[in-house]
Amino acid sequence: MIIKNFKQLAISRQRETALQIIEAGLEAIQTKNVMKNSVKVKNNILAVKNKKFDLKKYNNIYIIGGGKASHLMAQHLEKLLGNKIKDGIVNSNVNFRLKRIHVIKAGHPIPNEDGSIGVQKMVNLASEAKQDDLVICLISGGGSSLMTSGYGIPLEDKIKINQLLLKSGANINEMNIVRKHIDDVKGGVLAQYCYPATVISLIFSDVIGDDLSIIASGPTVLDKSTVKDALKIIRKYRLPRIKLKETPKNKKIIKKVHNFCILNNMVALKAMQEKASMLRLKPEIISNKIAGEASLIGKVLVKTAKKGYAILVAGETTVTVHGKGIGGRNQELCLSALRYLRDELIVSIGSDGKDNSNYAGAIVDNKTKEKIKKLKLNINKYLYNNDSYNFFKKTKDFIYTGDTGTNVADLMLVLKN
Repeated sequence: MIIKNFKQLAISRQRETALQIIEAGLEAIQTKNVMKNSVKVKNNILAVKNKKFDLKKYNNIYIIGGGKASHLMAQHLEKLLGNKIKDGIVNSNVNFRLKRIHVIKAGHPIPNEDGSIGVQKMVNLASEAKQDDLVICLISGGGSSLMTSGYGIPLEDKIKINQLLLKSGANINEMNIVRKHIDDVKGGVLAQYCYPATVISLIFSDVIGDDLSIIASGPTVLDKSTVKDALKIIRKYRLPRIKLKETPKNKKIIKKVHNFCILNNMVALKAMQEKASMLRLKPEIISNKIAGEASLIGKVLVKTAKKGYAILVAGETTVTVHGKGIGGRNQELCLSALRYLRDELIVSIGSDGKDNSNYAGAIVDNKTKEKIKKLKLNINKYLYNNDSYNFFKKTKDFIYTGDTGTNVADLMLVLKN
């Protein structure tokens, strides 16, 4: 099972039902399943969704990219293309070995020097590609930090801005607009390096609304944002000034670029919907674009609960950090929701298995409330200090999956007895 502590958490029928629904969503977005369904090769024809590419037309095939799923995406391509791949390099967040594609373990959510080295190697490889070559770019959640280089602007400055952005309350769109204007491959720059080769970008979306220019900061998508937009965000969140540079605006560089979003959160929600129906519940997808302060969304979700229904939600909340505790947005959402629970159950997890910790998120219900009384815990105290991690460490309501090797942002579920 993907949820490693399923048995320990399933201490009631309601909990077991909830965990089965979440498990179905996680299974549907596993990289091997998505790649198998979306990318196929037969008789030298590469098919991505409904578009076909004749591999005989290309002299060389290169694989580049980055993200938390990029190593597993690369693994699938190695199986499909074998010795047709001349060279490849991807930045991921794990140690992983492949035969033809070099996987570099880079920093996430804070960039590091290894990632910077990987980006420079990636750029060099992309620059080698000629008019009759094919570059397959693998992009998934986490790519913004994993594909950060120290060229031009010191890496230390970029790391500082990333750390401050993560704590500022800025949403993913705002964060990535800033990132695009301080880095070397984002905002269409990678496509510019690949020009005039043909580029196929296989994209896993972890962004609300699947805006391809935002996912991993859009390395193969022409950017509409400007230096002025990035500067407004820096001023809005009172971030330190940093050197900004404009992204490419010439449409010529994307004439031979084919961007395919092959995974988003609706894949998970539909699988959860199907599982809920099998368990004789009435599933209702109320949003795949939920956003806002995690502590406020927790209260909102409790109000959506309906007896006999499985309320399904996806998106990405934010946390404005005021305290000195440890915790992620999913844990904070669940901790906040606890204040309003009666007969409801709420699950919120990061689909990548990491919620600013080694845990994916949490599950809360009346069983949790019983533990709170027994342990004499003060919910508001932990919330005020943004310390949801240490709260759930005491109640043992963490959901643990380990690194799932995929990412479609956050998945949430509400049940009511």
